[in-house]
Amino acid sequence: MDSGTDNLLNMLHDRVRQLCQAGRWEEAKNTASAAVEKSRSKYQEDPGNIDEFSFSLEIQGDFYRQYGNLEEARKSYFEALELLEGEDAKTEALARLSASVAVVYETDGNTDEAITFYERSIELFERMDPPSAIDIASLCNNLAYIYKSCGDFDTAENLYLKALELYNEHLGSEDEETAAICNNIGALYLAAGCYEQAREMFVMALDARRKVFGEKHLETAQAYANLAVALSHTGEEGWAKENYQTSLKIYEDKVKVAPMDYATVSANFAEFLRANEDDRSACSVEKRASKVLKRAH
Repeated sequence: MDSGTDNLLNMLHDRVRQLCQAGRWEEAKNTASAAVEKSRSKYQEDPGNIDEFSFSLEIQGDFYRQYGNLEEARKSYFEALELLEGEDAKTEALARLSASVAVVYETDGNTDEAITFYERSIELFERMDPPSAIDIASLCNNLAYIYKSCGDFDTAENLYLKALELYNEHLGSEDEETAAICNNIGALYLAAGCYEQAREMFVMALDARRKVFGEKHLETAQAYANLAVALSHTGEEGWAKENYQTSLKIYEDKVKVAPMDYATVSANFAEFLRANEDDRSACSVEKRASKVLKRAH
């Protein structure tokens, strides 16, 4: 595509996205569909317009995916993929479309197809010169989540660690994405019963989130709570208690924004206290949580 066409399509993409965000679904659908039909006609007249046509289909697929019409989204993405197959210069577009198809299949609960297309997208992004490291890391994270959900912790671990290495290298240790991956690896180790490793990763996630978001952010509160859970398994009850209390203080200050998270951490803290034979404190935590949640509503 020339720069003018490229700019117009990017503007179209932004327009459809904005309409979706505003809840103007019918207008967004008509805008995306009109762009596809216009570019289809141009492509039929001149196959050199393949980029414009494929990108218009991708925009239409993105609309349908956001709207929740997964079958129509899949059709748009597959038509674009079929257009670009065998086009060696279209590696990035093929990678992006494959990732979108993977998300559709994952959303639809078809994990086998989701894995296939995630792996294909990763391979295509790796083929680029230079490889698209951040895209690869993000897709590894998505794929790892699927393997974790399927109980394949070893494969999930390898993918998460690959994502962490890429984020560390390209974004640094004090980045939101790096912190999120550390948190995901910690959750994986926690589920696998590898509590020392979980503790290590949650400490890294907390350090990063404190630097990225500050002490009073909800992401930081989650990190404190996750570390508290790991510490309760490693026998560090005093430190675990401190982390629960710090997490709850942040959540309590923002309870109207995240009432369910506050309720969950309060319940976990009370359970932790009872496990350590402190029923009085557990009751106190539960009573306070009940009052705070009532005030919030």
